[in-house]
Amino acid sequence: MPNTSPAVESLVRDFISRLAVAIEADVARRLQGVVASVFGTSAASVAAPRRSVGRPAHVARPVRRRVKVTRELAQARKLQGQYLGALRGLKPADHARVKAVAHEKGLPAAIKLAHSIKR
Repeated sequence: MPNTSPAVESLVRDFISRLAVAIEADVARRLQGVVASVFGTSAASVAAPRRSVGRPAHVARPVRRRVKVTRELAQARKLQGQYLGALRGLKPADHARVKAVAHEKGLPAAIKLAHSIKR
């Protein structure tokens, strides 16, 4: 590195040496697993235990605020579910027709049309 400062060269050398150590450790761990599998011993007893994935046990889960479901919200969700259920199994052209009716006349009319198409 002819035109670089000594500080940058030092950082690069440090990075390369750390990378080499990490690669050697990984290769050694993999080789231990291969050797263990060849001799029939479990690789878990030879290799270091793997870190579990997910949230550490000592971290508390955030408390979720419960949303109060009003009668209107429950009815809207029920109607939306009926609409989506009515759309299932329709051909793309019929799906587009029902969707257009839903935008023009509302969900109850669209559900009625979708049920009439299915029969």
